[in-house]
Amino acid sequence: MKKSLGKGLGSLIRSNETNFINKNQEITKTEAYLTDILPNKNQPRKAFNSELLNDLAESIKINGILQPIAVREVDNNKYEIIAGERRWRAAQLAGLTKVPIILFEANNEKTFELAIMENVQRQDLNPIEEALAIKELIEKYNFSQEKIIDITGKKRTRIVNILRVLDLPDKVQKLIAEEKISRGHGIALLSFKEDANLLEIAQSIIEKELSVRQVEKLSKNTKSEVKSDKVKKDIYIENIIKILETKLGSKINVKGTSTKGKIEIEFSSLEELNKIIGHIE
Repeated sequence: MKKSLGKGLGSLIRSNETNFINKNQEITKTEAYLTDILPNKNQPRKAFNSELLNDLAESIKINGILQPIAVREVDNNKYEIIAGERRWRAAQLAGLTKVPIILFEANNEKTFELAIMENVQRQDLNPIEEALAIKELIEKYNFSQEKIIDITGKKRTRIVNILRVLDLPDKVQKLIAEEKISRGHGIALLSFKEDANLLEIAQSIIEKELSVRQVEKLSKNTKSEVKSDKVKKDIYIENIIKILETKLGSKINVKGTSTKGKIEIEFSSLEELNKIIGHIE
């Protein structure tokens, strides 16, 4: 399956991590031992490609770390990463003991925001990580849509579509996170009827290498078939209602389908009820 994933939270963020922190803040550049640097437990990026990490480690062995790791100071003379966890991990693989850092002041909310922005800038987040990160900004930090739009550079409709993939079943989300199907495929899957087996359809996308357009067309065809079946069932039930109303002389309501349901017979007096019973007997 060819990769056709979206570009993540936003390729529109053009600044580097030393620019998207408060410009009025004094910046301290120094070095720190790797053992004194802690990963950000709220890092929106959950998966790190081992092959790419090894490539970066080899580059660091030759050229060193060209861009310092952005950190904030925490308890016990330790530092927490704001931006640059991938470089920190690669530095360990490269056998470094110290790395250059840039020290900033940032609270939890700002740290999470900046972590997103760094991953966004490098398009490092997969679509599920991206959606979960935006969801956390909204639910945990009460970010407005306007603020998220300002951070990401995305239009409101784009943000809505990014979040929509979280409506998919967990197993389908996993396929998107693993880049086996794209976000576009995921959104196309949401157009299928509610009782559709979305995981089965997702597996079919992978096996047959279906494009997003092909999935959308499949969804439309499925809806047409369902609509056609519904019309046929309605016609059948209507015929039954006419037969019963003619035989019993009363108003008939049928709830359900041609295979399962219930029949309601209306009457407005004891006389009418006895008349209906007589017809049935």
